[in-house]
Amino acid sequence: MASTSLRQQLSIMRQSLFDEGLLDHEQVSYLETLENEDDPNFIENVFTLFLRDSSRYIDSIEKALETTPVDHPVTERMMYRLKGSSAR
Repeated sequence: MASTSLRQQLSIMRQSLFDEGLLDHEQVSYLETLENEDDPNFIENVFTLFLRDSSRYIDSIEKALETTPVDHPVTERMMYRLKGSSAR
């Protein structure tokens, strides 16, 4: 019973992310097709890597913007990486 409730909560959260435009339904559907018995946690791993990397990029951008003068090459490089990792 508890697992059903958790599954319902996850389903509602997932739909909310789609509705808010934070997740692209087509991309997630494509990723789901890549998950198989050999890599059953594929989607989880992709999202974990994205969240880890994007946090690191944002931290680097913040630090580069705090320097005097602003470190534009680092800022640009990290923004490009962040954009690339979140591209559809």
